[in-house]
Amino acid sequence: MCELCRKAKEVRGYDEFISRMLEEDKARLEYSKVMALSISLIGKSLFSSMNWPVKLVYPMFEARAAYAVPNNYFQNINVDGERLGNGFAHGAMRSFFFAGGKLVVFSKSVNFHDAKEFFTSFLLLHLEKGEYEAKEGAGEIRISADVEKPMVNLVSGKVEKKRVSFTFIHQPVIGRIVSKEQAANSARFKNVYDRYGGAQMKSSSMDMEGYAITVPHFSPHPYMLQLHKEFGFETNKDFQLKVADFIKEHLG
Repeated sequence: MCELCRKAKEVRGYDEFISRMLEEDKARLEYSKVMALSISLIGKSLFSSMNWPVKLVYPMFEARAAYAVPNNYFQNINVDGERLGNGFAHGAMRSFFFAGGKLVVFSKSVNFHDAKEFFTSFLLLHLEKGEYEAKEGAGEIRISADVEKPMVNLVSGKVEKKRVSFTFIHQPVIGRIVSKEQAANSARFKNVYDRYGGAQMKSSSMDMEGYAITVPHFSPHPYMLQLHKEFGFETNKDFQLKVADFIKEHLG
């Protein structure tokens, strides 16, 4: 077990965050089943290749787009050729982690109705070695898959075969982490924001972490960043700068 995996099991606050997320997700799923009666697409968008609900206390890393603007926060993932929503929302995530030799991808899109949250997509996918590809070069890490798996439809309970494809990219972040002030004065930042909803929009990552990253990257899940000192880092940025090392240790 790597050092970060060990800490994830030992940091009490992280276990509590994951436990709370699981309870919230169970409530979201129940309401999603209700919403699926009127929005049929929901009944075709919630899948798991693992027994769920399950408590997953592992170091999770989010696959984020450059600048992580609210309407284009996560890197893309497709199910049967359809791109899942990649916008920021409370309860949404697009993370991956390593568990017992497997790569696990956990993606959720969340919306709300009548003050209750429900899933617009849910994907919990485990991949054995050989079902995904990892490449390193010039400081960049690429993790990709294009695989068909039997998965449980969490609304109907039936098993269906689904094809999932993605390419998650982490480019070197040294020199690519910018402050709020630097980002606000960046022409590229304004271009990205104009493309995804207007330059008046804030960067979700800047609001949470205090900085933006100008390239596609892997970031510690916000739960871990909130506990960065318990994980052994003085700042969020210190944690972020070690992400590539953690990933490489598992890809080894």
